[in-house]
Amino acid sequence: MEYIFENKGFIINNLKHLSAKEAYECSKQGAIFIDVREEFMSHMKTFDVPEILISPLKNFSRDCNKLPKDKFLVFVDATGVKSKPAMETAAQNGYSKIANLAGGLVEWERDGMPTNTYQKIIVSGSKRCEFVDKNRIR
Repeated sequence: MEYIFENKGFIINNLKHLSAKEAYECSKQGAIFIDVREEFMSHMKTFDVPEILISPLKNFSRDCNKLPKDKFLVFVDATGVKSKPAMETAAQNGYSKIANLAGGLVEWERDGMPTNTYQKIIVSGSKRCEFVDKNRIR
């Protein structure tokens, strides 16, 4: 497997940071996005990429070793601030195929990268609300 982060991004403290366009390109080459936002936030708007795992930062140190070590991982959040410590934790736990999305979802959207948004709807005949894909009514 080629090193898909090669010649992309920039290095800060020995850790790779990618632009939104670079991260999107990597996702199409097999990189998995690790979304460290709180789960409710990822249900409202998320990155439209082939594979994404949700692992909130508050649980990340406990769950870190459950991530695949043989895959390229791009750590993401809303602004790129919380994903950086998650990436640092992964590096301390022996992960080497890792990068951070600089600017998070904010820069992702600003650069015109695809998102998947959800909307709250009232389910007919009930008083409860649920999140559903805006493109697919269940």
